This record gives sequence, structure tokens and C-alpha cells, in this order.
Amino acid sequence: MCHRSHGSLFWIAVQLLQFISGQDYIQDLGGDDWKATGVSALPGMNRFQQVKGTVPGCIHTDWYDHIGHRKENDPFYRFNDGLWKDIADMNWVYEKTFIADQRLGEYKEQWLVCEGLDTIANISLNTKLLGTSKNMFVRHFFNVTGVMQDGFNLMQVSFESATRYANRSSDALKYSIPPECPPDVQHGYCHVNLIRKQQSSFSWDWGPGFASQGIWKPIYMIGVNEAVLTDVSLSYDWGSEALGVDVRYLLTGSVLPKWGSIQIFIDELSIHNRSHVISVNGTNPTASVIEKIPAENLELWWPNGQGEQKLYNITVHFQVDGSHERSFRTLWFGFRKVELVQTRIDSSKGLSFYFKINGRSVFAKGSNWIPGDAFPSRVTKSNYTNLLQSAKDANMNMLRVWGGGVYERDEFYELADSMGIMIWQDFMFACALYPSDPSFLESVTQEIKEAMWRLKSHPSIVLWAGNNENEAALATNWYNTSDNFERYKKDYVALYIDTIGKTAKQLDSTRPYLSSSPTNGAETQSEGWVAKNPYDAHYGDVHYYNYDADCLDWTKYPKTRFASEYGYQSFSSVQTMSAVSLSTDLIWNSSFLIYRNHHSDGDEQIMKQIIKHFNITSADSKEEWFSNVVYLSQIMQGLCYKGETEFYRRSRSEIVDGEGHTMGALYWQLNDVWQTTSWSSIEYGGSWKALHYFAKNFFANVTLSVIQDGTFMSVYSLSDVNQAINVTLVIEARLWGNFKPLHSWKTAVKIDAQSSKLLRKENINNLLQYAGCKGKEFCYTEIYLEELPDVAPTYFYPASFKNIVGMKKPIIQVQSVVAVQPNSSEIAAQQYLISLTSSAPAFFVMLEVIGVKGRFSDNAFHMRERKVLEFHAWESTSVDAVKSSLRIKSLADTSLGDDVITADENVLVSEEVLSDRIPVGVWLDDVQAQLAFGVCGILFLLFFAVLLVCVVMRFSNPHLKKRHSLLPESTPQKPTAVVSRHPEEVFDHTGSCGAFLLHLQDPSKIEDEGVQVMFYVR
Repeated sequence: MCHRSHGSLFWIAVQLLQFISGQDYIQDLGGDDWKATGVSALPGMNRFQQVKGTVPGCIHTDWYDHIGHRKENDPFYRFNDGLWKDIADMNWVYEKTFIADQRLGEYKEQWLVCEGLDTIANISLNTKLLGTSKNMFVRHFFNVTGVMQDGFNLMQVSFESATRYANRSSDALKYSIPPECPPDVQHGYCHVNLIRKQQSSFSWDWGPGFASQGIWKPIYMIGVNEAVLTDVSLSYDWGSEALGVDVRYLLTGSVLPKWGSIQIFIDELSIHNRSHVISVNGTNPTASVIEKIPAENLELWWPNGQGEQKLYNITVHFQVDGSHERSFRTLWFGFRKVELVQTRIDSSKGLSFYFKINGRSVFAKGSNWIPGDAFPSRVTKSNYTNLLQSAKDANMNMLRVWGGGVYERDEFYELADSMGIMIWQDFMFACALYPSDPSFLESVTQEIKEAMWRLKSHPSIVLWAGNNENEAALATNWYNTSDNFERYKKDYVALYIDTIGKTAKQLDSTRPYLSSSPTNGAETQSEGWVAKNPYDAHYGDVHYYNYDADCLDWTKYPKTRFASEYGYQSFSSVQTMSAVSLSTDLIWNSSFLIYRNHHSDGDEQIMKQIIKHFNITSADSKEEWFSNVVYLSQIMQGLCYKGETEFYRRSRSEIVDGEGHTMGALYWQLNDVWQTTSWSSIEYGGSWKALHYFAKNFFANVTLSVIQDGTFMSVYSLSDVNQAINVTLVIEARLWGNFKPLHSWKTAVKIDAQSSKLLRKENINNLLQYAGCKGKEFCYTEIYLEELPDVAPTYFYPASFKNIVGMKKPIIQVQSVVAVQPNSSEIAAQQYLISLTSSAPAFFVMLEVIGVKGRFSDNAFHMRERKVLEFHAWESTSVDAVKSSLRIKSLADTSLGDDVITADENVLVSEEVLSDRIPVGVWLDDVQAQLAFGVCGILFLLFFAVLLVCVVMRFSNPHLKKRHSLLPESTPQKPTAVVSRHPEEVFDHTGSCGAFLLHLQDPSKIEDEGVQVMFYVR
């Protein structure tokens, strides 16, 4: 919560250490001894509330503390986000009385530092107004010398309701700046774009609208005699081979312009007390110096999967001449060179768009990051560690910090530095148009400076981006602005180019700056910063969502240069959702689930994808049936992302009709801010959905990808390693109900470095016929690399899962659970080895330990006779607890049976959803099937017409001699289908005849034995 938990204490300690190392004394004003008083902001209302306050924190979690930590009082419980709206509509005053430490008064000046105030606030000490804040992302310094008293002091921060301020700002506009309000399904507040506050705090399509208030970052007093260091920022110029050291400092009023010095210490590079003289003055309290460091002496920082993350400990000292006051800052810094390459591509009209790190092209693999909690003040280092370690363990090398959240705390970026996670850093503007009046731009300039001074030393940050989707919103008329396009374009350019872009380039020349995402990059600039089509696949990055199409149809995906957003939703697990709901809420179409999903028609879209591919059997209760739907939604989501991500990785090495050369895949989204239905791969609380286990495989540095390309099965290698690999590719044809393969093929292949490559292409029918498979619905193929057991196998399913034949219901048993010593690199507190056995092949096996937080080494896997895996528990538990709480579900549990659910009033599946149940061809594919049956239909009509003529002639002419047979007297030998020993030659035609077998199914029947038709063509 907002209490000073261990994680919160660590955060405060880190923030304060920046100043403890900078001067002799500091007094922290945080803690749980604040008082928050709320008064209604509505005219004529006299509502008054008072609660105990915690700093850092926010009013909503303080309210939760006040009413008691019971399940029904949780701000995330059921409909509380709507029921608590009065809290956001009130003005709140945080106040605290404190005794100034005696040592603080011994300094010449005392300063108050507010790291972050959310958002519209007046700051007072002993009833004297010190200043105001109108930007959540700006740090404030107030000189309180003479205001602070030796004894008792009263600190007050008076907040104005952010929702009321936004409405008032809208009323004062000369013209509308859309959007006015979020969609009704989000249950949010209006005009968030008019206030410099976390944009998603007013609601989003995956999160609640609390619009909270509070002191969300540390607040403290510092003592200063003459000058102290406040910021140090590092960069390295590869051309001049020089380390740039930029500093900001705070001067007391007694210091006249004079000289000072900066000393640099880098022990590993034998740099000790390198002193640089600087000019010190209060007009521009910044300085820059350069320290020459030959590049050949440096060990480089590399992204995850490309090398080590070498970090150097660099200490910078600052001192004014004649002063005994010395302050310093210590940072961990990585040397790496980043380039965003946008150059012409052969056989394409567009430009490339990819990152080079240290001269090496890197395919960006990862996801999009949103805040770790709807209340950012209660995100702990443990939360950060869990999520970033999860990203690393899933073989990600990049996260995009999305522009509707917050600039994350230092711990986030420090962890990214140490784990090799590149950060695409948006500035905090999203899905809206924004003002461009002088006061707004001035506030934004200060915000950008604060963010970049604090963050630009981190090697993990590889890109600054102006906003999320605002160019697209303007260019494609999201908000009906086309009639005043030039007006809004002028505002857009003033904000993202003339203000943010200019400031970013002044402060950091070592990283690229993009004006928006998606954008056409250099092409957007040539079109005046608002491209006609920001989604053009020939340029820049693309966001792609298509909920109507079959998500497994790879032909629908855009062959873009860089996919920075894409995705599909799934339900969070029942265990996660149970923490904030009643058991009766967790049924299909419940009012809670409908309310909780802030994405319009989201639940229906999930169901549409499921029933395109899976059957859903009935269950003993609505709750159990919905649990099966949750399971299938997560498997479906995993398959969707696997298909789309592998498509982008395959497109790395090809150009088709000018499109391709894809060099990035960042799916939406990594995490959740509360328990909900969303696009995330990690649920609120840290549990991995099936998708994240899938991601571990489809983002692996070496992996296989298989697709159906017409009537062929094509197998690709996807490689991010820097050397070629010679290996044996194995393809096994398997029956759904048998452990042993029907047949296997082995081929020696070469996997090229840093590329995708087609390894083998086989006709599907020929392959299955050769293996002895009756038809597509009876078999699947498993494909793997014989010498690389760590590379997960991939699977090809010739038929839809809802049409498969022969799958058995497995009995999966837990043979043993053994506690083992955890690997020191794991975030887990405890580790358990779990051994499973199964009576039959089991597919998409999902494990869950009820009541114990943690994750598995593997999940959503296919299993044969035996499986051994690890469970990493994040809290204290026992072998018995793990074993008794372990729950196992597989595809057969949810899709196998005679009682497949189609539609009834109990499950409330809409007719529109059910209409998507389409017939599936079994032996012939797509156009071939249509042509074949079309020809058969025409031949049948011709045959019937001839037969009718013959019958009519027979009965109308009694002189015709009756024939005893319609067959000719000399009947030719019946042709036979002979299976060749070469899969490329399945049929051996006898004479001029051909034999074909069709296996037909009636999709309207639940139990369908099928019809086999043999016909001959002479």
C-alpha cells in the first residue's frame, strides 16, 4: 500500500541518498504521521472528511487504510472505483507538524525538496505560501530559510481536485482540445489532456479512473552552507572518445559567482580524482566537463542475449572554491553506442527502421510497460524486480515505457541496466491532442528537463519518443478535427517538435528522438511532422490491432519495419480475480466482468477467437465453465501472440512487395495495474499468463517457426545469435492419442546467424499420407532440433483444435514435489521440483498453485509420459502446501466430450459469436476445396441431366433395347492409390486414372463420424 513497506523504505532511502551524499544533513518528512483533510469541491456542499495520511502515498490508499484492510474495502474490489469517485472530486490538504532537527538549523540555509506532488498543489510552511505545483512530473526546491522554526513547524500541501481542475481548464479554452471524455466503457473522467498528470489515472481501456491526489514521492529538508550537487548526468561521445559529465547544483544566496571544481573517479579505468575547473554562478547553475577515455579501454554494455551488461562505478565530486562543503553522486554507467538506422532498402520504396547497438543490428524483442500499479506510489523495488526479471527470463531485450503512465523511478532503470533490457522511453503524452499555450509549454519544458537529467545516464534507454499515437490521432481524424487540421497541426508541432524535440536534442545528442509512435520516422519529418499515413508499413513503427480477423491467420499481419504494439486480450486467472470479487462474479457475462473490461466488446472478442478454434464442453457449474473459458482464453492469447510475433521475426530477412525487413516486435502489454481482463502477459501480482510462457519460447535467441502456406507446411529458423549453427531438423508426425510418433524425418540444416531462414517446405497431404495418417484431424507434427534440447519444439496443427480426432483425456498425476536449493539468480524465495506423469498425451497443460504466489519454469506445455519442472515460490510455503494446492488443467478437460457447449441461456454466448463456427475442409484446402467441390457440383448436374434424358427416352421409345448395365462391356481395371516411399510422390496413377479421397464433416453436428467419398477421374 502507501505504507512505508520495505520496498517503499528502500525507494525513499535511494532518493535521500542522492542528497545525503550531497551534503552533511537531511531531514526526511515522510512517514505515516500526516493528516489528510478533504473538503467537497462542489459549490454549496459542506462535506468534510479527515483520515490519517502516509507519505509517499495517495489519498485513495490512505482512505483504504482509514476504513480498514478488508477485502470489500480494497479500492480494486468489484465496483469500488466507481463508488469512490467522490474522493477524487474533493480537495485534500495534507499536513504534518514536525520538530526541525537541531543540526538542520546550523546550516546557512534550509531548503524544502518535493520530489513529486500529484498534482495541483499549494505548498506552505507555517502558513506561509512557498509556491505551487501544476505538474506531477516536476521536482520542486523551496528556500525556507527564515520560515522554518527551531521548534515546531507546520507543513501543509493543499491539493485541488484534479478532475475539477481539468473541467475548469476546459471551460477556459478558446477552442476545444479533444478528446473531451473517455469512452463510457472506461468509467473515467474528462479532459485529462489538460493537466500534467499521469494520463491513465483518469482511466484507460485496461485500468481504473481514480484521479488520485497526494505526495507521491519523497519530501524532505536539506541544509546547505554554500553549494550542493543536485544532479549528475553522464554520456559518452564515440567520435571524440570522451565521457561527458553534466552537473546541476544548488547555490545559497551568499555565494557570489566564483570558480569551482568537479572531480571524477572511475577506479576500474584507473581514473582517480581527475579535477576540472568550472565557473559557478546562480543564473545558470549547471556545468559540463569532458574526460577523455579511449574506446579501446572500455568493456561494452550489451542488450540481453547479445553480451554482458558491463557497468562502471563512476563518482563525481563537486566543490566551490574556498568552501569546505563537498557533495558527490555515484552512478553505474554503461558504455554503449546506439543508432536508429533509417536508410533506403533495395526493392522497397521506404526506409529501414532498426536499432544498432555497438555497431551490431539488433532485433528488438519485448513488450510495452504500463505503470506497475494504479497507484504508482505503492510500487516497490520487489515489484520492479519481479516484472523486469520476468521480461528477461522470457528472452526480451526491450520494453517500451508507454506515454500514458509515469517516468518510472530510478530503481526501474537501474534494473533494466543490469538485466540488459533496452528502454524505449515515451514522454508522458498519449492518445489525445494537447494545448500549446505558453504556460503549458513552459511546464512541459521543465518536465522534460527533469526527466532527462535524471534518466539519460542509463545505458538501457535507447530512444526518446514524443508521445503515444497522437500523430495517428491527428492524421487519421480520431477526434473529428479535420475541419481545423492546420490549427491542431500547429499545436502538435509546437509541442512535440519545437518544445519537446528541441529540448531533448539539446540535452542528449547520443540517442535518437522520435516525435511519436507510431510514426513514419524520417518520412514523417519530410511530410511536415504529421504523415498522411502514420501506419505505413514501409516506414517507422506500426501499431496493429484486428479483433475481427482470425488471429492465427498470418496473412493478415502487416509486414512492417517495426511492430511496436499489437495484441489480443485474455481473462486473468480465477485466483487473481478472486481477490477482488465474489465467486458469483466469475461467471460468463456477469455484470462485474462486463464492468471490469474497459475495452469495448472485449469479452465477446475473446470468445470469438476461442470458438474459431476450440470446443468448450459443459461443466457442473457456471463458475467451473467460466474457469474453462479463462483457461482457453489464455491459451488462445498465447497462440495469437506466438503466430504474430513469429511472423515479424520471419519477416526480418525478406522483402515482399516492398514490405518486410522487420526488426522489432513489442507486444501490448507486459503487466497490469489491477486485476482485470486485458492484453497483459503478466497478471496483477506477478503471475504469468500462458502468453508469457509462450513468449519465453517465441522470443528465444534460437527458435523454430512453422506455418501453413497454402497446401504446404513451411519450417523456419529464427536466430538472434552471432554465428551459424549446423544442426539436425527433426519432423515427427504424431497421433493425438499416442505417445509414439507415426513417422519421423531428419534433415541436416544450417541456421544462419542473425536472420530468419526457410529450412524445409513440405506438402501437408503428402507428409501425412506418407506417415500413415488418415487425415488432417487425426495428426499433428512436432518439430525440433536434435542437438539443441534447450530449443523448445514447435508444433504444426493441420486441422482446427475443435475438429481433432483421437485425443484422449489424460490422467495427470503428481509423482513428487521436492524442495531444492534455489539458484541465486532467481527472484524466487523457495524452489520446488515437481514430477508429473500422464496416462495419455496431454496438450497445453497449465499448472497453478492455489494460494501461493510464484511461477513455473514451464507451463502451457505439451506433455507425454513424464514431465519434470520447477516451481519458484515468492513467499514462504512447504512441500505439502505446494502438492495439496497444485491444480492441473489440459485441453482435454475443457474441449473433449460429447456435451460441447454451443449456445444456451445459461452461458449467454451470443448468436453473433456462434455464427463464426464455420465448416472446415479436411483434405482439400481453401481455394482448392472450393474449386474441387465446384467442379464436382457441375459434373453432378451434368450427370443428372444426362440420366434424366436417358430415362425420358427410355420410357418414350419402347423400341429401345433394354441394357442390363450402365457400365461398358469392357470395364477398365479399378485404379488404386499406392503410397510412394517418397513423400513428394504419394499417388501412383494406374493408366490415365486418378483416385481421390474426401473426408467430409457436417459442422452443425456435435458428434460427427464423417462421410468418406472415393471418386475416380479418368
